[in-house]
Amino acid sequence: MADEEDKPQLRLTHYTSKISGTTPLHSAVSPLPPPPSPSTLFIINNEDLLTEILLCLPPKSLLRLQCVSKLWLSIISRPNFRRLHARRNPTSSAAVTNLFFYRVFCWVPEFNFLCLSNSLEDVNSMRIITSNLSNRREGFPWRIHSCNGLICLDPYDDESTKFFMYNPSTNQSRFIQLPDSPENRHSIRDLSLAFDPLKPDHYKILCVWMRLPEIVLRFSLYSSETGVWKETDESYEFDFEWDEELDEDDNLSSMFNSIKVLFKYGAYLDDAMHWANADGDFLCFDLWSERFKPMPSPLIPHDQWRRNILYFGESGGHLHLIETYSPRATLVDVLEMESDYSKWYVKHRVDLDFLIAEYPLIFNEAFDPDEVERYQFRVPSFVADEKDNKAKLVLSLPGKLISYDIITKKVVEHVEINPPGALYFGENLTLYDWIDAHQHLETLACV
Repeated sequence: MADEEDKPQLRLTHYTSKISGTTPLHSAVSPLPPPPSPSTLFIINNEDLLTEILLCLPPKSLLRLQCVSKLWLSIISRPNFRRLHARRNPTSSAAVTNLFFYRVFCWVPEFNFLCLSNSLEDVNSMRIITSNLSNRREGFPWRIHSCNGLICLDPYDDESTKFFMYNPSTNQSRFIQLPDSPENRHSIRDLSLAFDPLKPDHYKILCVWMRLPEIVLRFSLYSSETGVWKETDESYEFDFEWDEELDEDDNLSSMFNSIKVLFKYGAYLDDAMHWANADGDFLCFDLWSERFKPMPSPLIPHDQWRRNILYFGESGGHLHLIETYSPRATLVDVLEMESDYSKWYVKHRVDLDFLIAEYPLIFNEAFDPDEVERYQFRVPSFVADEKDNKAKLVLSLPGKLISYDIITKKVVEHVEINPPGALYFGENLTLYDWIDAHQHLETLACV
């Protein structure tokens, strides 16, 4: 069996279109700035007025300004200031410009990132964030769930009884104990983070776990406001057919994997957690009532045995599902959920066949024409905003990360990955799926 040393090493090159505003080292020495005026000194030393001005600045600028003076550091680092700033400057998934990618091979975590702005400043910022994340793994890979700028990191270590919350913008983190359950650590199946940027003072974490020997899933809810876990009255009977040819341990392992696939990648919107299901019904758990609520499921085409989901998530205040089916696998449908949860409808139908001429590695002749795998591309993310008439697909191709603006038909290259044909157990390592991608939004929210 191949080990980590056999895995090809990837080299990522980030395209940048904007240069930093820093002064070159060999430029002429600039004259000293004039002394501050009396009005400037008044503002600098007036804490109330200074606070109001600082509240108008973006998080990235505030974090830099902490080093101006002890007073500025004191103001910006106060929890009350950060909560007020988060309330006045709510983030929005429609404004996403940066993504980070996380996946695990042979128990070794791998971090990469993408900057849709192609700005050098964003590239440098994301490089620091992914480096900080990598340094925090404490010897174990994680399960990661992100939501509107905050991250929940749950160690794969079965002996661990805690996980930690992390704000990559501020590099602030805290450990939280896992909920007590009658079973051991193995019963924990998934943690899902719910953080509303319009209500940034608190967040919630939904824990899905199983009470053996029943095949029944239970739901516990953590609130940062109270700091305690509460086991809800809701349960979900998981439909699983036991294979008579397998022993109990193998059946349990297969069942756990099926549960993980269903509940690992939840999307948060309107105080509810949503899960897409390739094989059955979609699910919605209302965090306010602590109950499941009805959610429509898109029909599976009559000639298909399951959904081929390319992406599921929230953007611009709407849930989106992107799927494709053979034999026209380059024809993708972007579905949007009605705000009243009445139905899914096709928001965009996009034909990506034109990309093959420019990126021929997309086409893989090793697969039959009627197989979806014949076309090697993924959709790590989708960014939409109806107010700005914006709809952009983030596409992962062999050796490339690009974006495609559905409205303007413009293609922008963001990252080159070499070697483009790097394979590991038959899988192209340069392809990133939506389950590997996490949106990064700047926020000063406290964890």
